[in-house]
Amino acid sequence: MKAGCLQKRLNGKSQTQIGIDFIFLYTNGLYYNSDESAFFVRKKTNFQMIEHKNKILKLIIKSRKYIPQAVHFIPWDYIILNCPKYQEYYLKLVRLKNNDETFKKYLEEDLNGRNPTEANLSFVIEEIVVTHLIRQKLINFPKTLVEQDKFRLIIYPGTFLKADLYQWKKKILPQIYKGKENPYDASHYDFSKKVIYNFDSIDL
Repeated sequence: MKAGCLQKRLNGKSQTQIGIDFIFLYTNGLYYNSDESAFFVRKKTNFQMIEHKNKILKLIIKSRKYIPQAVHFIPWDYIILNCPKYQEYYLKLVRLKNNDETFKKYLEEDLNGRNPTEANLSFVIEEIVVTHLIRQKLINFPKTLVEQDKFRLIIYPGTFLKADLYQWKKKILPQIYKGKENPYDASHYDFSKKVIYNFDSIDL
């Protein structure tokens, strides 16, 4: 989620309004970590993404509270392909996994009972890197209402990844914009519990 300021004239006076764009990021790559055929998985995930997008747009249009053009739907690989830092950061965390038992332990815990296969661990690392790139504003997103990209907040129906907290506290991945441009650069919002976590305020 991103926000910027918009100016509106009201009764001859200029008032500041907040314009927010929503980015729905589809982690469709996760589903390829299965024993099913690639063709079947692709058909299933395409159907799920399209169905979800259509339902979201229907809700937005029906509510009349939000502007449909300010809601953007982006696949996971958009981040990977459009951020030059992705491969560098990904390999850095792979090396960390191979040399840091604590990080590896947190990665396995973040699997929530799934087998700690190389494919599953790799996807958790991907998720951490992509989330970090978004928070650090190292990837550009489409903009409709946002004129200035003043904040980004990661929103997810669940808690944060422990391995992500670990790498943040240890400053494994560069914190380029720490405390400068994004007040939520260390934050994760769990909308299922309506709780916002700030990594800087959480102990390992």
